[in-house]
Amino acid sequence: MASRFHDFGNGTYALTGGANIGFIVHKGRAIMVDTGLDSDTAKKALRALEGAGATLAAIAITHGHADHFGGAGWLAEKTAVAVYAPPLEAPFIMHPLLEPLLLYSGAAPIAELQGKFTLAKQSVSHVTPLPEGAQEIGGVPASVVPLPGHAPAQAGIAFGDTLFCGDAVFPEATLARHPILFCADLDAWLGTLAQLPALPYRRVVPGHGEPVEEVAPLAEANAARLQEIRALTWEALQEPKTDHDILRAVAEHYEVTFEAPTFFLLALTTIRAALTSLQRAGEAGIRMGDNRMVWRRM
Repeated sequence: MASRFHDFGNGTYALTGGANIGFIVHKGRAIMVDTGLDSDTAKKALRALEGAGATLAAIAITHGHADHFGGAGWLAEKTAVAVYAPPLEAPFIMHPLLEPLLLYSGAAPIAELQGKFTLAKQSVSHVTPLPEGAQEIGGVPASVVPLPGHAPAQAGIAFGDTLFCGDAVFPEATLARHPILFCADLDAWLGTLAQLPALPYRRVVPGHGEPVEEVAPLAEANAARLQEIRALTWEALQEPKTDHDILRAVAEHYEVTFEAPTFFLLALTTIRAALTSLQRAGEAGIRMGDNRMVWRRM
């Protein structure tokens, strides 16, 4: 995907294409928000920043998915600047194996989960925990906004009227191409989407797709999809089922065929998040029988 450099005119910039990268520049010093998938993307981002006449002062990662931090190891080694991330997301950046481990239920990950999209090829030796609220990151003023759900402790980074929101919202193209959105905590994500339009930012830069100046329609579309997945999960429980059986039913609804284990396991995580949401609400529960863990309506 071709990259495009945006100058928003208020000390904020973005390099879009693939996984987006943001820049906050203050008095010639810059925070890079996310680093893309790998060193090639990080190099492109560093050149773009230097072209804007700024010096990299810090790297802030919104969440610990490889497509957002895969370039951080090379960049930190090249520039010797500090890397920051929300406390629960930081271990993934220091230990990239955690992402495929979790996707494979904690077991040694299969070969299909060891590509660069789920296993970053270079780690970061130290990540500084990033608390929420207004602060200076590498001497650059910014605000850290909690946006959990897609990842357990995802956070956005904001400056002025611009919020770099990570994967708090996905563009319509992604909703069409990948209808079963990857989700760690469905309830938390719905809460994030409910608050997102009310935040005091005129411009929102998602982790994928183009910047938007009116985020409410996109937030509503993402929330509707998550609610639909939850409802389809509930509908599948007319009879007790395993989570794999429920995923099959939801995939059939969206006419999705999984061609690789990675996509299957990503979608299975979302179904499990929906089941947890139903359990929290007292609508579904677990029953053991015949050495199987099945879900049923309560």
